[in-house]
Amino acid sequence: MPDFNAKDEGRRASGAGLAGLLKFRAELSDDTIRTGCHSESMSYADGGKPAEHVLQLLSGFWHTQIIVVLSRLRVADELAAGPRSTRDLAAAVGVDPGALLRLLRAAATAGLMTETEPDHYRLTEAGECLRSDSPTALRELAVAYGSPTVWRLVGEFEQAVHTGEPVAPTLLGRTFWEHLAAHPEEAEHFALGMGEQSAQVAADVAATVDPSAYERLVDVGGAYGVLLAALLDKAPSATGVLLDRPPVIEAARQRLRGSPLAERIDLVGGDFLEEVPKGDLYLLKWILHDWDDEHAVRILATCRRAAPPGARLLLVEMLLPEPWTPSHVHMSDLAMLVLLGGRERTEAQYRDLLRAGGWELEEVTPTSGRYSILRAVTGA
Repeated sequence: MPDFNAKDEGRRASGAGLAGLLKFRAELSDDTIRTGCHSESMSYADGGKPAEHVLQLLSGFWHTQIIVVLSRLRVADELAAGPRSTRDLAAAVGVDPGALLRLLRAAATAGLMTETEPDHYRLTEAGECLRSDSPTALRELAVAYGSPTVWRLVGEFEQAVHTGEPVAPTLLGRTFWEHLAAHPEEAEHFALGMGEQSAQVAADVAATVDPSAYERLVDVGGAYGVLLAALLDKAPSATGVLLDRPPVIEAARQRLRGSPLAERIDLVGGDFLEEVPKGDLYLLKWILHDWDDEHAVRILATCRRAAPPGARLLLVEMLLPEPWTPSHVHMSDLAMLVLLGGRERTEAQYRDLLRAGGWELEEVTPTSGRYSILRAVTGA
């Protein structure tokens, strides 16, 4: 199976899709989005004035930077055992005590800290999410979000609005994924954050999908095989194939070593734009939204060529609401536009893509999270 060519290698995430990577804004509740962006009746219910509301939105980047700096300094780790004084904490993380106090006060205003006594702080439940051992992996995502590269690209958002194209090729001279491939430390933060995000979504999908009717599951762009493993646990007679870029597959091989599932999973390094292994259930989690329509259809068509009659395909994606309503998904859609040139889509748009790629949409099932499972069958 061929490896990625130079043109498209950088366009591929290591199986996770950028929606999972870029979710701080996208993971806000729908009520928050409505309050922040759309409904005057909700926005000003607390008696605030329109100008104050806009000013709050305008200063939102400070909230992001508060989270980023706390995460880089591992402040939440230092507070894991309980409250500490600002001076003690500053010595532990190596920063100026006065500046740290100002940061902690702002973090408390944002709901991440609580002052237990003068100049002593502890984590709130939200602040606990920034610990290195938190199952949310939000610390890793915060460090990734705070990278100079991401801020530089997002700072050129207007360019993407003018052109309808991602800004990375113009600013960096290469795609976003090519940049990550050349900067392993940045890529590692994204990968670690995505690993935990994938585990949560995989649990949701496994609770919704019955894989026992299938013999061979193919996880297309599946990274470390988190979703594949969750489904194989429910189908003891099935086998699996994990397809991703060769470097990702080598990392997956290390992670699977010693696992009881290792003997049931074939690891394949390759390019899903060119060829995928044969199976009767194809899994594409957070893949298509990274791509424009042309490449998305190409991926689906590649799967269709390998699929026997009656095979199924599962897409796991966020869906844009129809008709339009305020939704967190619109924020992720902007990330796709600016960074990758992909997009979030409606159910109808996915139906059209699937049909163009040789599949027919059978069913759409929401999960307990923010994602939906779109099940398709081979078309005529």
